Amino acid sequence: MRSLEKENKLLMNVLKSRISKARETLDKYGDAWLVLSIGTGDSNIDYLLGVHAHGLMGALLFHDELHVFVGRLERSFIQHLEEEGLITETHVFYGYSEFESKLRSVLRECSGKRILANFSSLELYPHASSLSYSVASRLKHLAESYEIDIRPSGRFVYELRQKKTPEELAVLEKSVSIAITMLDSIIGDSVIRPGITEREIAARMYGELYKYGDPAFEIIVASGPNTANPHHITSRRKIRNNDVVYIDFGIKYLTMCSDITRFFVVGSASKEIQDAYEAVFEAQNRSIEALRVGIPFSEPDKVAREVFKEMGYDPEKHFIHSLGHALGVDVHDVGPPFSQRVKKKMIPENVAYTVEPALYFEGKFGIRLEDDVIIAKKTVKRLAKSPEEPICL
Repeated sequence: MRSLEKENKLLMNVLKSRISKARETLDKYGDAWLVLSIGTGDSNIDYLLGVHAHGLMGALLFHDELHVFVGRLERSFIQHLEEEGLITETHVFYGYSEFESKLRSVLRECSGKRILANFSSLELYPHASSLSYSVASRLKHLAESYEIDIRPSGRFVYELRQKKTPEELAVLEKSVSIAITMLDSIIGDSVIRPGITEREIAARMYGELYKYGDPAFEIIVASGPNTANPHHITSRRKIRNNDVVYIDFGIKYLTMCSDITRFFVVGSASKEIQDAYEAVFEAQNRSIEALRVGIPFSEPDKVAREVFKEMGYDPEKHFIHSLGHALGVDVHDVGPPFSQRVKKKMIPENVAYTVEPALYFEGKFGIRLEDDVIIAKKTVKRLAKSPEEPICL
């Protein structure tokens, strides 16, 4: 089977598993789930349909039907779903007025039903709060017209997307594998070298990345003192001899995002850098060893901070973010972070996370190592492993 056919089959397996899970989860919350992506995007459209819409797109999922609303210019985006028989009916429109007319025709048959929509609390459920006030108000007005009970979908989306299906986890594992292979290619081709700028390295990374998928987020390439900034904006700074560099990147492959950070020394590493790297490496390994289902989300973060203290570093001053975040359709997906600030929440099974301890020394340098893990019922699977020593180029 050709590579493209294999990928299409993998994507279909993922989407079928999600649709099936969504229908099972609906039993607890309502009769249907309405997702509207207004150009800037709602990742629940990616989750449900496997596409990222540029314009207005909608999906209305019932227990036994899936209606998709798509603009004429993006009609081809959902052809794969139609061919697989996943869509009950496609409603093609041109312009908002025609879209609302098509939506009305379906909602008219939903009198008395409970429909969930993405206008939830931004603070509590950010992954289910994409609708603007005006669109949400218009939707509520339509619901009243047809005596529909329309409700926020926050708790539904949270439960649906926090735990991953086996099909999703298999694709995530592939996404991480591709990211590591791509990074090895960059290293092998001596892309990171004196005289090249951060932006030139990023450009080469994007060129490789688009061969496999889409950027999971904007690539960060930081060098020298810029590495002390966790969210550095890639600049035109040129790499110098004995500079430190970190690259933070991820691939969105068949809707699943990987997220990897690696640290490099362009030349030889000083003892100060070697010692700090050793501490970050040890913190990462010991926090991953502590991971398991049923422990508090704060526990692995606590372990990493204890390692830093043991090795002579002040985590309150030099480790200024949480240990990791959930992965999925969004690179920061549904679920609490590994953080000392998260209270009374326990790690469930079948979730995917980053583990990214770091030490930052303002004005000097920073070291972050980031790998991705899957936490299953009885095992923790590490999808990548940072090198024990800094990568010296």
